[in-house]
Amino acid sequence: MKCPRCNIDLQPQKDRGIDVEVCPSCQGMWLTPGELDAFENVAFDNEEAKGSLYLVTQETEMKCPVCSAALKQFDYRFFDLQLDCCPDHGFWLDKDKDNQILEIMSGEEKRLEREFNAEDRWAHYIGGLKSPSFLANIRSLF
Repeated sequence: MKCPRCNIDLQPQKDRGIDVEVCPSCQGMWLTPGELDAFENVAFDNEEAKGSLYLVTQETEMKCPVCSAALKQFDYRFFDLQLDCCPDHGFWLDKDKDNQILEIMSGEEKRLEREFNAEDRWAHYIGGLKSPSFLANIRSLF
């Protein structure tokens, strides 16, 4: 496979325990859909909470290293991070985009944890308002 940016052979490599193809020149990385999912799971493995990977794409000049079709650019999970993909074969990550993905996924995990904690506190508060002793105290005021 050839690098979509440099047109030189991609080299197999392990990144965080995941087999990927890396360009020795620009340090970009090619991931299959399964590899991208495994990569995201390094930071956040809650599949249903990840949301849509992409909805809108625009064609680029780069070519898929598998089928040579034009790669499509998209905003990764609606964040301000643009990636390129071949809808049939995989994803091209420019240098350091792998770290940005992990930062996003880690941030999502923390955000969801805060939301769940807030919901639990609210449920506990509402439960206290429904307690018999609270209602008796309100009735005694009238």
